[in-house]
Amino acid sequence: MNPALVPYPPAIRRAAVVIAALLAVVIAYFSLVPPGDAPAPQISDKVRHFAAYAGLAVPVSMWFGPGRIAAVLITAAYGIGLEIAQGLAGTGREASLADAAANTLGAAAGFLLIWFIARTRRA
Repeated sequence: MNPALVPYPPAIRRAAVVIAALLAVVIAYFSLVPPGDAPAPQISDKVRHFAAYAGLAVPVSMWFGPGRIAAVLITAAYGIGLEIAQGLAGTGREASLADAAANTLGAAAGFLLIWFIARTRRA
């Protein structure tokens, strides 16, 4: 069997789903609070978006299993959904296509990291 498609053991998958849920809550909080209410590192906004969604995609990819493109689709959809929510929330934030693109690229990068690591595992 292709090691890049072998699912992780159940204990790792359970831990991954808990970590993914916690990260999703943290990302949602920092995405939806009014600007200035949450401290942010002094780096590019797009780098923060990319890093957040790459970090989220890692446990999501481990939960779904390496090589399952659904992990990218779910993570990217979550990022796009939060961008839409920012525009509708009335907290002084705006929805941004560039942020949604950075979220999607980050999701793809996290997925690819897990996929590459899985390819090196023994079946």
